Amino acid sequence: MKCYQRNINTLLSAALLCVSGINSARAEANETTINKTVASINSFNCSADSSWFTHPSLPTEVKQSNGPGDSSFCDFYQFSWQSFAYLMASSKTNPQVLNFQDSTQFNELEVNADGSPANSCDDKHDSHVLFIRTAKPQENGTTFTIPERIGQAGGGATIYDQNNNVVYYDVQFSKNMCDVKKIQQQQNFPGGTTELKTAWKVLGANDDPSQFITMDANITPDLKSTSTTKLGMIGFHLAVATPNHPEFIWATFEHKINAPDCTSPETNTAWSFASKACTADLKDQNALGIVQCRFNNPAPSQSLTGSASEICREYAYGSAKGDLKYDENTQSIQTLNANVQPYLTDNFKVLSNYFNVGALWVSNTSKGSEISNQRGSLRLANTVAETEYQSVDLNADFVSNCFGCHNYTGTSNSGSNTTSNSLSHIFDDIAIGSNQCLDIQAANTINSQPQAKTECPKTCTNSSSKLKWNGQWTNQSASTGEQLPQTVCGCCGA
Repeated sequence: MKCYQRNINTLLSAALLCVSGINSARAEANETTINKTVASINSFNCSADSSWFTHPSLPTEVKQSNGPGDSSFCDFYQFSWQSFAYLMASSKTNPQVLNFQDSTQFNELEVNADGSPANSCDDKHDSHVLFIRTAKPQENGTTFTIPERIGQAGGGATIYDQNNNVVYYDVQFSKNMCDVKKIQQQQNFPGGTTELKTAWKVLGANDDPSQFITMDANITPDLKSTSTTKLGMIGFHLAVATPNHPEFIWATFEHKINAPDCTSPETNTAWSFASKACTADLKDQNALGIVQCRFNNPAPSQSLTGSASEICREYAYGSAKGDLKYDENTQSIQTLNANVQPYLTDNFKVLSNYFNVGALWVSNTSKGSEISNQRGSLRLANTVAETEYQSVDLNADFVSNCFGCHNYTGTSNSGSNTTSNSLSHIFDDIAIGSNQCLDIQAANTINSQPQAKTECPKTCTNSSSKLKWNGQWTNQSASTGEQLPQTVCGCCGA
């Protein structure tokens, strides 16, 4: 007699019903196997808390469910979902915007018309940014436009949805990052330091706006005429430093119809970034078709319309079987994504269309972010924000996950994460735009002025092409007078 087990909750009962017709030893073996499977799932069943949605708040620290100094994978994913829920909740100071859009809580990274950093710290939203601010009136009648915000991180790849419209990006950050001097007197960014990056697509005729976090934007293809366009949020990066985790907890969320999995695609979904034909090629493992579709191979562009990109997700939940603690990681993500669903009602109903892809952190914060010290979704990448960086090879010299690009030095190492300019990629833009100078670590120890004249100009321009050496360098801390572990050069906006 055949048995069909349809879901985890009925595995045990199904096994017991199958005892008839097979010997008792085999039945006991089946029951033992099923019990172990159920126990494995239940051991990593990550629960949600209704208060995240009834009383949204930003968590200040990751729980330590396994004892002092020991957080479970679930603890990190609960931190991520609670943060996401708060950021997607309506602002109490201005209910017309969500918390992550509230300029009283977060500043927006602004750019000038030529793409150079603008002043993001002056609370005047008069530069080229992603969307119209409704929290404050537009100063001087300035129109907010977004032609500069179409490149991804890293190589600046540009992607287009199946309607041939470009994807736009926006960046917000916590207001404390404007106090450059104060932060640079510390080894690490203080707890609560937050960086956010959102990805947006133009909503087409077949898109239901109620299924997206939406925003109206003024798009100026020729920088003269403007048209108001409704955008839907398709990706959300969250990076938050806490007192116990100065490396930042890196989490990412996506819209559920962005792209299919490369190895097990659903063909009955109208994907935003994969055609029916190319999805079918994936399903059928049609080698020639897959090659012709050129999956995950975008290129830089300056056009607001272009050929539709073909994108698939290379690693579900940023993990591959065999990765460290694969089961705990993937099951924590999956069960929490499912367990938040009953709470996604009323204003939070739209969040049922989004899911947590994964998160990344380090195990021992005294050490750096080498792959052996990383935990969570080790191959984490967002399909619409890091399209071309999804082929994460954990054995490569450059591991193209979050820490591959955002290097953390560790609390016991000689460097400082606030002066290395490697952990945060926007800190220098904030400083340059607000006319503040940065202390940046030199690659070598400097012992003389002639050596400084050689090393410091390179140190500044390697951090940003907009920085120039101001003639200052030191091996001593300005705040304590103590010897610094590495020479720092003074760098100011060109």
